[in-house]
Amino acid sequence: MDENEKIREVEVGEEFRVCEVCGFEKGFHTSFLKDGSTYRVIYICPDCGTRYDVGLIMES
Repeated sequence: MDENEKIREVEVGEEFRVCEVCGFEKGFHTSFLKDGSTYRVIYICPDCGTRYDVGLIMES
């Protein structure tokens, strides 16, 4: 599995805007990953492709 395919779990403090891997500072793209009857909200760095899970869940 490519490093960018892994989903990193992170805790959000005041703000989550900077990629921990490459330092990109202008925020993230958003994707939705189906997980049973819900969706996990996944953030993707537009510069390096690293994926993050901050614990947000959406009902389907």
